[in-house]
Amino acid sequence: MSIFTIKLIAVFTMLLDHLRYAFPEISFTMWELLGRMSYPLFAFALTEGYIHTSSKKNYIKRLIIYGLISQIPFMLFRSIIGKNEWKMLNIMFTLVFGFVGILAYDKIKNKWISIPVMLAIAILGKIVRVDYGWYGILFIYIFYIFKDKQAIILPASIALVVTYYASIYKMNFFHNIIYLQILFILLSLIPIYMYNGEKGRSMKKFFYLFYPIHLLIVYLIYFMKI
Repeated sequence: MSIFTIKLIAVFTMLLDHLRYAFPEISFTMWELLGRMSYPLFAFALTEGYIHTSSKKNYIKRLIIYGLISQIPFMLFRSIIGKNEWKMLNIMFTLVFGFVGILAYDKIKNKWISIPVMLAIAILGKIVRVDYGWYGILFIYIFYIFKDKQAIILPASIALVVTYYASIYKMNFFHNIIYLQILFILLSLIPIYMYNGEKGRSMKKFFYLFYPIHLLIVYLIYFMKI
């Protein structure tokens, strides 16, 4: 499976997850569960992009530019979810923080320094409220640090996801829907383990532009129905 195919799966599952907010009167439980698969796939694609890019400077610049382009559509979309839900930065900035973290891991050879720096970046991501917060940034770290030790990715991902959900839901953690969400997050590892190292088709602009455009469309559908 190429990175192009993995991105397509990520985009499709993200779209399903977000469309359910445009039609709140209808139950889309399965769409929500499938949507849990999208972020780990994007996180993995980011690490592969980091590894294979010809210019890390241009890569991070591109993420920041599209993050700025996406911010207003993201805030409009998040306003559907709840009163204060729009007060955060979109997923492009989560990827920026993750990118900077793994760059620090590479550049700072002393791991007694680089690991604390990476954790500090994840904490900063939570403070400034990037989408998915520290959890999203640590997912990127897992895929990069263990890129040559794939057997560790599954247990590391399980530990991260369970810790994250337990920290959010606390006593409500012990619900079937939470277990199903965790299961579908981990199912995203299947296409990742099937990755064949091939890039596939590029369509770089499509993947970057799809994010703000689909958020805006979902918001407009919801707004027109009010």
